[in-house]
Amino acid sequence: MTEHKETIAYCQACGTPMDVSEMAPFANVECPDCGTHTRVKCEFGPYTLVRRHAVGGMSMVFAAHDSTLDREVALKILSEDFSADERRITAFEEEARITASFSHPNVVRVLTTGRAFGRFYIAMEFVPGGHFEHQIRERGKIPEVEMLPLAIEVAQGLKAAQSAGLIHRDVKPGNILLDAAGHAKLVDFGLALVTHGGKAQATEMWATPYYVPPETVEGSAEDFRSDIYAFGATLYHSLAGKPSCGEESMATDVLREAKKNVVPLSLADPSISAATCQIVERTMAYEPDDRFSSYNELIANLETALSQIKSGRTAVTNTAATRRAGKKRQRQIAVAACGLAVIASAVGILWWPHRTHIQPSVATPPAVEIPLPSAPPDTSADIARSYRAARAAVDAKDYQKAANEFVLLYQKPAVQEPTRTWAGVQAVTAYLLDGRSPAARKQAQETVEHARALPPNTAGVGADLLETLAQLDKLPPLPAPPRDTVITNASQVIATMLAGLKNWEQGLLEPAADCFSVVVAAKLPGDDSWATIYQKLAADYLSDYQLFCSPLFTSPPVDKTACAKAISELDAAAATIKTRGRAKFNLRAWQLDLARQVRLAETATPEDAPGK
Repeated sequence: MTEHKETIAYCQACGTPMDVSEMAPFANVECPDCGTHTRVKCEFGPYTLVRRHAVGGMSMVFAAHDSTLDREVALKILSEDFSADERRITAFEEEARITASFSHPNVVRVLTTGRAFGRFYIAMEFVPGGHFEHQIRERGKIPEVEMLPLAIEVAQGLKAAQSAGLIHRDVKPGNILLDAAGHAKLVDFGLALVTHGGKAQATEMWATPYYVPPETVEGSAEDFRSDIYAFGATLYHSLAGKPSCGEESMATDVLREAKKNVVPLSLADPSISAATCQIVERTMAYEPDDRFSSYNELIANLETALSQIKSGRTAVTNTAATRRAGKKRQRQIAVAACGLAVIASAVGILWWPHRTHIQPSVATPPAVEIPLPSAPPDTSADIARSYRAARAAVDAKDYQKAANEFVLLYQKPAVQEPTRTWAGVQAVTAYLLDGRSPAARKQAQETVEHARALPPNTAGVGADLLETLAQLDKLPPLPAPPRDTVITNASQVIATMLAGLKNWEQGLLEPAADCFSVVVAAKLPGDDSWATIYQKLAADYLSDYQLFCSPLFTSPPVDKTACAKAISELDAAAATIKTRGRAKFNLRAWQLDLARQVRLAETATPEDAPGK
């Protein structure tokens, strides 16, 4: 009886029972009676699914709300194809048990496990920053000084796993998450093996060719040095912007040769320091015995490389680059004497307005050493909080607040790309949602100029989106993609949404509705699930469009009584308007038009009557 109740859902509008036994978790089901859409299979124990977060080969991950402790969690749910496979269920349960067997700040914490709707699930701490694969895809490559601290954190997490007698077996950028403060956390121990400090033999090979170690390809026994290889391949990909092994085949002979002929990191990117290149080369040695003998040794080398970079004592492997740098330094020295006086004068000028803020000291330091007062720098946690607050304001339809928050983020040089450009884009969207077209056009032009001045592939937004922003201040309407188009990424969703908003504000409701229909039909992957909020807003515009297509607007009243009735109906319709700007303007303009007709009818003389 319990199973039967689980597979019956009730329409939120009319209460009609619906059989959802074949539906996936969080499926959007249309009521067969009233057509209302209802989310089904959302309650997994104390957890309520809120949105889809990611999709993997064996499972789906949702952001969920823990009603017991009032917190956000990540819920990993075994896919339907594997839910009937006892071997996969056992492996899934083993993943939860393994991950819960130890605790470390750089490993995602498992909270509970359970079953619902015939599916096994794992509740884990929610890590809001997304995975590292997304960072590489958006930014191209990660600067060495930024990557090394994260690498140290990942190595610390792997060391903790080894201390618990485990090897991860699937270290890759997609399994490294970033929290709100920008710290790295390992996730997904679904392929882990218990080694008890020794070696273990896997019964099957589930791995990513780019990062899989040679011994796994050969079907040999594995130990912690296998994770060190995958760690090195991940570090290589992050720093070079491309995998060390471009081979996607899992054929043993093909992969074996690819692993033996990896292009050295020093050649893939000559700007990387010699110390870091040596670390990557050693972690990716073909023979396990040639790799680091412990995580302590690996971490010590990473810390040394990071210390050298921060102190400016790094060496690069490209001698030509070194010679060019030497010549540049000589030119800099040649002009240093002249520049010193100019710098001293400039600093003095800058210091004077702020002199009251500088604490007096016993000995007055030279002018060039006096620090100028400045506001405390924004941390990554502060930026992440501001970004979440801006998006929450959009969700709450407080578009004025959202626009202000996004603009502040866009104006801060401390905000890294692509976050800064996206903040500018979403400020434009918030302005248009609020009906403030002039402000939207101004911000759009600033954002386009900013994005186009960046190095290639830095802004993180598509060319179609930049072109849409550039066209917002032009008079012609922006065309919608064909209605059967299915867009699949956030950049396309925002570009089409902006086109719809521009058309709408110009009073071109039908072209606008075509754009909104394409936005609503978009199929977004887990990484871009944040953009689903704009799909909901597009649905609001389509709802208002249907109102303007109703007889209330398309069939003008023919007499005074009909006009008065229509005005009353428009008062009621005003309460159903879901959007701002043009919708309310159109409704009010139609009301005033009808009121004018009533006044004309009241003052008309018999001679003015038709037929006279």
